[in-house]
Amino acid sequence: MDPLQPVLSEFDGLLARISATLSLQGKPDVDFPSKFAFISARLHKFKVDPSKVADILSTYTFKYLTNVRLENLYINADVDPARLAEELFKAVYAMGDRYGYSDRCVHGRYLVEHTSANPLHPLHVGHGRNAVLGDALVRLLRFCGSEVEVHFYVDDCGSQVMYAALGYEAARREVDELIGRGVKPDLAVGYVYSVATAIAEINRLKKLAEGQPDEKRREILAEIDEWLGVIKRHLDVEPDLVNALTERLGQRDLSAEAAELNRLYERGDEEVKRKVRAVVGLVLRGQQETLRRLGISVDSWDYESELAVWNNAAAQLVEDLRRRWPAYIEYKEGAVVFRADKFAEDLKLREELDLPKFIPPVTLTRSDGTTLYVTRDVAYALWQSRRPVDKVIRVISSEQTHEQAHVRIILYALGYREEAKKLVHYTYEMVNMPGMKMSARRGQYVALDEILDEAAERSADVVKEKDREVASVVGEKVGAGAIRFFYLSASPRKPIDFKWDVVLNMRSNSGPFLQYTYVRASSILEKAGSAPGSPPQIPPQIQPEEAELVERLAMWPWTVASAARDLRPDYISEYLNSLSLLFNSYYEKYPVIKSEEPVRSFRLALVHAVRTVMRNGLNILGIPILQRM
Repeated sequence: MDPLQPVLSEFDGLLARISATLSLQGKPDVDFPSKFAFISARLHKFKVDPSKVADILSTYTFKYLTNVRLENLYINADVDPARLAEELFKAVYAMGDRYGYSDRCVHGRYLVEHTSANPLHPLHVGHGRNAVLGDALVRLLRFCGSEVEVHFYVDDCGSQVMYAALGYEAARREVDELIGRGVKPDLAVGYVYSVATAIAEINRLKKLAEGQPDEKRREILAEIDEWLGVIKRHLDVEPDLVNALTERLGQRDLSAEAAELNRLYERGDEEVKRKVRAVVGLVLRGQQETLRRLGISVDSWDYESELAVWNNAAAQLVEDLRRRWPAYIEYKEGAVVFRADKFAEDLKLREELDLPKFIPPVTLTRSDGTTLYVTRDVAYALWQSRRPVDKVIRVISSEQTHEQAHVRIILYALGYREEAKKLVHYTYEMVNMPGMKMSARRGQYVALDEILDEAAERSADVVKEKDREVASVVGEKVGAGAIRFFYLSASPRKPIDFKWDVVLNMRSNSGPFLQYTYVRASSILEKAGSAPGSPPQIPPQIQPEEAELVERLAMWPWTVASAARDLRPDYISEYLNSLSLLFNSYYEKYPVIKSEEPVRSFRLALVHAVRTVMRNGLNILGIPILQRM
């Protein structure tokens, strides 16, 4: 049930009458929400006589609309707050936890792939935005009645994974000891990966420096110093592990070993599979623990090796592409390159596949015949799009805009046109930590667990709870809510800066502020005994703030439908923040429990509606709901 439906239908009926009476070619454009009134329509593109429009308005009978007027060829109308309140309360009492769902909601079957972080280290602050955005999309689409599968793509191929595998094999005892002491397994492997990478780079650069001119040699030595700094930084934290790694790996050609290990892994060598899966499993275990702290669950963990490599799917796609489109294939030092740029231009695919302006060529295989990430991703995308779903939403950062365009172009070139159109690259921008430049290879990142820990600690300090154990539990939920709202409070297309004074702002635009609003509404109803058991009588006098609150609450189903249509959870965040500001301001001004009837029941029903919308909205955003705070 949608309280706005009869209001909008009445306005549509008015426009239909105007169009028919004045023989307009088409219907006027509607602005809703409008800057000039509750709802507006523009007559500017029609040659109309304003006096005739005014005559129609003067004879039309309205039930929900009021103050309907013609202003500068705009038909502006307000809404009768009492009538809208009746519709609002009917919908809220009838729908309860489903209030917000309406016929406007998009329906379908979706596969949402999100997070898909490399199994090399803990999830960091950047992954957090991916994970929370993806989870909020899942919650939003499910609230609207859609079927949604949640997938995580485990990128277990490539030389970077092999560095972690070689390091874990060399220092397994030390890693297991760390984990036994309580260090998260993904963090322990993160140390290994970063140090092994540093050793490989130092050895490569030493060879490169041989025979170089003095100036070039100094540049290389400066880069070696940077990598030595990486090792030193980890040495200060976990000396036993780092000493073991440098001692056992220092004299080995890790670059060559990683390349060979990757080649054997792609061939399905059983011994190599055991080594790689051991370290990948540790990281995934830690990453799953982090996701659980944010209330995020995954339906399917899809391994790149299984879906794209061991079944020869990626290699077969390359062969098919070479056979179908030889004119767009080039060979560079043994590597196979597809001229995706020229192909897209010749076939005019930019609009059909929603491609960026610039598209570079794409390398499909290395000189040794092993596949690259994008090739394997094409095989995975094909597997995804063949699932019984209408759309595949891939939550992947803007840094991969070209790679995701390549995936769609290659699928199209292989004859999978509809499959290519199913793919939605849900792009998002980076999270900036002021004063810090992040690099996962160098072990320079802020782990998501660190952010959650600090958020929980800071929140526990401000929670009004004497019992420290209870305060800690509440602090964890407040902290998780704060982090989730931070990621969801801005358009995905905008970079965001992480600042604690914003994340934990108790006065507006934060997770804790929304949680506090829900707790306040619940507390009012608890003190009153309960909300009215059925829609209340509407009092003869409704205050302006109450009328505004009724309008805002009635907008909830519209907001949900718009967010689902545009895949924009930030619409929900913005709405809940504005509702919270409005409700808290209203409550400070008007008594609820001490009001006389019928005002008391009306105001309690308003509070009940606020609590219902806040609960449903918090569930969509995945922000924990608290009973006290």
